[in-house]
Amino acid sequence: MTDRVKVFVPASVGNVGPGFDVVGMAITGPGDTVEAEWTDEPGVHIVDITGDRGRLPREARKNTCGIAAAHLLRLSEEERGVRLILHKGVPGTGLGSSAASAVAGAWAVNVLLGERYSKEEVLPSCIEGEKYVSGGVFLDNLAAALYGGVVTCHTAMEMAWKVGVLEQLEVVVVTPATQVLTRDSRGKLTNNVPLAGFVHNMAAACAMVAAVARGDAATFGRAIDDRVVEPQRAGLIRGFKRVKSAALDAGALGCSISGAGASVFAVTDDSKLTESIGQAMAAAFARDGVDTTVTLARIDPDGARTLSP
Repeated sequence: MTDRVKVFVPASVGNVGPGFDVVGMAITGPGDTVEAEWTDEPGVHIVDITGDRGRLPREARKNTCGIAAAHLLRLSEEERGVRLILHKGVPGTGLGSSAASAVAGAWAVNVLLGERYSKEEVLPSCIEGEKYVSGGVFLDNLAAALYGGVVTCHTAMEMAWKVGVLEQLEVVVVTPATQVLTRDSRGKLTNNVPLAGFVHNMAAACAMVAAVARGDAATFGRAIDDRVVEPQRAGLIRGFKRVKSAALDAGALGCSISGAGASVFAVTDDSKLTESIGQAMAAAFARDGVDTTVTLARIDPDGARTLSP
């Protein structure tokens, strides 16, 4: 075991279009960082949070990072406590912000313990942290942030699997300067789904998983076609339909809402198109008076990992 560690956990795209609650994708670039150290005072203590503009609770029992860390600490039966500093680098706009914090807290404790547990064994602690924010078990962002790559998951079984990485896939994320609350986004969804839409989304999600397994970025991108959830949520993001059309017209293979929104993502297998796709999406948002941040990314292959102290 070591006395002090620093870990990094990437942002992620939940759902990835038609894979509602069952497919996730870690992306390079933004992420949460946690510094952790042992203390003789039992329990978990968050001593500082940066990058959150004072919005997140400092009490560990009310913070997804602290809850996940405490769960794994109890599992280990370690008598010492842990001090955490959380550096928020994932915006709360549909890129798995709470998931990244939960994973970072649990993984930091695991690294302090000498990586006693596998990532599969750490996942339940991450789930406990995310539950506090989301009110339920949602694994697509959690598993992507923890495992890296593209993941598929089974909520009822509380299990997730890393399918693989598409090295040639380029991901463009455009984040508007507006926020969509997850509870509002889920509140838009109906329990009654047309059979044709259900079958289409099932087929599309299966095609995405098969495409990753086969290393087929083009098929993966074309399969991003959500005909069930996206139409119900589109109205929460000002100008979404125009933004999606702009992305596809600029050469994107597929485009959809990232998680609950408000970020919108597009994918391509042509690196020469990424900047123009991002510019087209940003310009479409601007037509509705919405400022944006454009992130050009790829699939993060590693997920949670240790940084040099």
